[in-house]
Amino acid sequence: MRTTTPTFLVLACALLGALPAAAAGRMIFQLDDPRGDDHGDGALVYPLARDFERGDLDLIAFSARRDGDGTLFEAIFARPVRTPEGEAIDQLGTQLADVARLGFYTFNLDVYIDLDREPGSGGVGMLPGRRAEVHPDFAWDRAVVLTPRPSTARGELKRMIARSVKQAVEEQPGTAGSEEAEAQLEGLKARIPEDVETRIFFPTRVQVRGPKVTFFVPADFLGGTAQPEWAYVVVVSGADIRQSFDLTSLIGVGEETRDRLMILPRGVGTWSDRFGGGRKGDELQTPLVDVVVPAGTTQERLLSDYDVRQGVPVRLPGVVPAAGGGETGKAGGGGR
Repeated sequence: MRTTTPTFLVLACALLGALPAAAAGRMIFQLDDPRGDDHGDGALVYPLARDFERGDLDLIAFSARRDGDGTLFEAIFARPVRTPEGEAIDQLGTQLADVARLGFYTFNLDVYIDLDREPGSGGVGMLPGRRAEVHPDFAWDRAVVLTPRPSTARGELKRMIARSVKQAVEEQPGTAGSEEAEAQLEGLKARIPEDVETRIFFPTRVQVRGPKVTFFVPADFLGGTAQPEWAYVVVVSGADIRQSFDLTSLIGVGEETRDRLMILPRGVGTWSDRFGGGRKGDELQTPLVDVVVPAGTTQERLLSDYDVRQGVPVRLPGVVPAAGGGETGKAGGGGR
């Protein structure tokens, strides 16, 4: 019987450049998203920092086109994408433009893809810090994560998985310190790099033009070009471009960041370095800013549907372009 992975980090234990060409290939599908809904569950407030302004993270369209030996995905935002300039981001004078070399720095775009459309077949956990899951009916087989620092994100993800694997093995009754536990731990750790590379792709062929960001995903990662019959969970979050440059965190006196991957958290009130509008003591309120949702529901409803007492997080359904996608979703012809 197939089982659903409860969280991304438990999934780990189970294991367990050139710019793209212009988007001239045949359209596979396009999903449109309402303008002006970059407020998460309805209460999320943008950071006060000058790097952010309402509309910056407002996704209004997500599409896929055939492009050579892969798929060219495109995200369109309500405002022109902010490009990195000459700004120091740490005490050592590291320049933002030298770190965010792909041409953007304020957002992450995660795409969780259900290839086989079998409920419970795949993972449900999103990347650390999203505080949400994919609904089991749309359990994902592949994830594409567009983030300003893909190499750093990939390496940090592997370290997070390794820590989770170690903790899970050590917590097994009667195995702490045993040779069996050590052998199991080493076996799982050895499979981490391969598993991340097989299941999660961090694009590096990226082009930013005004409000549009295009990024290439090779066919050998997805098993072909993207298909309108697959299900897609598309979410936008704020990028924490400075996370790994925070010296106070590195020496152990700053905020704990081990449970989030390149994502700005959410706090109570208003802040300059994170999103506001959070509730005190609410560990499951998500910092996701914008989500593409199926017809018949709303982003605000889905992102507010969780149970803190029972520990049940937000669970997001996938959108199937061939089935209409959403109220404004459009799909083109399929075929690999």
